[in-house]
Amino acid sequence: MQNINLRRVLALFSYVACLAAAPAIAQVGPIQPVLVTEGKPEASHNRPDLDDDYSVPVDVRVGPDGVVTSAVVSETTKNTVADGLAAAYMRDKKFLPGLDVKGQPVASMVKVTVNMYKRGKKNVVRVTLKPPPMAAESERVKKMMCADFIFEVNRLIDEAGIRDASLEVLPYMSAHMYMTQKDVPSEVQEKFWDQWPGMLRKIVDRCEKDQLKFYYTEVLVPALDGVLPSRDTETVAAH
Repeated sequence: MQNINLRRVLALFSYVACLAAAPAIAQVGPIQPVLVTEGKPEASHNRPDLDDDYSVPVDVRVGPDGVVTSAVVSETTKNTVADGLAAAYMRDKKFLPGLDVKGQPVASMVKVTVNMYKRGKKNVVRVTLKPPPMAAESERVKKMMCADFIFEVNRLIDEAGIRDASLEVLPYMSAHMYMTQKDVPSEVQEKFWDQWPGMLRKIVDRCEKDQLKFYYTEVLVPALDGVLPSRDTETVAAH
């Protein structure tokens, strides 16, 4: 955390000195808690057989140390066994804590869905996190510098053990913002998501080389402009 704060301070002074129009500060948070997967997004689950597959919404409160303090089913499946299993499963999970705007750990709440189903003969479970409101996250992304972006990606991979960060909240919503802004055709979007993990690695590389740039406007947008046709381009090509 000290290293990232140092880079952000250096970035701040560089921008203040060089660009009068630069924002007052770089921004890390707020960031919602991140589930620690240790590279296993889907896990075997020792539970009694259920009569069906279940997706159980759970509100999880996480302390500043990443420990779950409560897990409550927010909407019942009408199967009390499934509800109870989902809540109990989340109480035993570990999170990276939520961060405030200064990048400091804070107690916070995250909404998750606990998906319980069969994989062959095995009972398995997979947890998905509901992202923060799109408008708030979009504003945060637009203010981020590459130093902030690299910090978050490294946190996902190194601390949470997530092997493929491309569909985690920050990377996914950044790509979604771009496609909405550029009005990328739906047929192109389908191909894009197949290529997105590789594109993300290139964006990470570019940000690592110049952490004083703004992540979204100065790195992600130019990188994707180089590989994705906009709707205007498609229209011109059709004629």
